[in-house]
Amino acid sequence: MPLISVIMGVYNCETDRLLRAVDSILSQTEKDFELIICDDGSNKKGKKALSSLPQDNRIRIITLGRNGGLANALNNALAEAKGEFIARQDDDDYSAPERFFEEVKFLRENPDIDFIGTDCNLFDNEGNIYGKRTMPEKIDKTSFLFNSPFIHGSMMFRRKIFDKYRYRTGDRYRRCEDYDLFMRLTADGYKSTNINKCLYNFYYDTKTRSTPFARRIDEFKVRKDCFGRLGLGPKGAIYCLKPIISGLIPSRVFMWIKKKTGRV
Repeated sequence: MPLISVIMGVYNCETDRLLRAVDSILSQTEKDFELIICDDGSNKKGKKALSSLPQDNRIRIITLGRNGGLANALNNALAEAKGEFIARQDDDDYSAPERFFEEVKFLRENPDIDFIGTDCNLFDNEGNIYGKRTMPEKIDKTSFLFNSPFIHGSMMFRRKIFDKYRYRTGDRYRRCEDYDLFMRLTADGYKSTNINKCLYNFYYDTKTRSTPFARRIDEFKVRKDCFGRLGLGPKGAIYCLKPIISGLIPSRVFMWIKKKTGRV
């Protein structure tokens, strides 16, 4: 049984980005892991990218017949995971070499914490790091009001979580399956935090980043459901409207606001 199971969902991925992501896993100082990649119905180009991966017996590829969304791909990977800890990695991001070592060390030293994330560097389409995102160390129910307090790809969970939970699937969760999961876990009493070290590098290109309005409505529905479970009351009802209000602001203006407030 490996110490860590790393789960990654891919769909029509680009070769260079996938190779960079996978290489960052294979280059970890902590070597006891398996990398489970779920191909979520990729086209020929995406399958060619997967065929370019190095030969390593720690890599396993699961192939789905049709695209079902990231949550479904991750659930399929989880079904195959054997590790004591479950780590995430996105196919267009990359991890610092010491990430797994630091995360396992933290979880072993803090048995009351069930899942963790880290700070991250932000990089653009050219691969240039242009900023940093510092995530909150103290997590409680109110941490979810504005945005998710975690970078999904940076996270590590104790296995017991996925013995009971899965990502929820369906159109409503296509852009916020992680946000939904974290809120459900917090509502049910699981404890979490962030390691305030940049152990992850997150692809966030401000020129191309956008969210369709339909997905913003879906996020409103997820917020309404989970804020109710968290018992956030009237304040939660107000923050439910945040994705819809954000969608009414022109994208250039919205990105300018995010830069000014340090959220990019």
